Amino acid sequence: MKKRLAASLVLLFAIFLLGGNLSSSAAPTTYVHGIFSQKPLYVLDGTTGNWLTSTSGNAIASWTEVPLASGNQAFFNAIAEVGSDRFEFRLVSLGSTTVDQIYGKYDIYKNNVKVASAIPGTVYGLNQPVGNYFKFYNSTNTWHVSGYITSRLDY
Repeated sequence: MKKRLAASLVLLFAIFLLGGNLSSSAAPTTYVHGIFSQKPLYVLDGTTGNWLTSTSGNAIASWTEVPLASGNQAFFNAIAEVGSDRFEFRLVSLGSTTVDQIYGKYDIYKNNVKVASAIPGTVYGLNQPVGNYFKFYNSTNTWHVSGYITSRLDY
């Protein structure tokens, strides 16, 4: 009787461990991310050096965290309105990505005129939850855009 009980307990324990291993290995790893913002914060105008408070705008970032067979992929575009001025930040060449950032080269437009071309920079704070904010700075800290994350999708 004791041997049977011991064998049953060992079998039950083995099933429990196997079940835990199967369920954890079946869960997909999230490595594709997207954030959206409809609440811009600030712009640092690299042509004037002025810090400006955005009154409206939108931003979207989408990126892969783990290199795919075809390589990392990313997209970033932010538009921030400040009074009668409109700023746009566009990723034009991808350098690298992590769970938190997109490093690459960016074009910047002010009132639909390109004012900076293929400047190195980083968007970061991308792994924050909804309600927190992301930031972009170029490598010399002369351009900036930021906004609150209003929604996100990770899969």
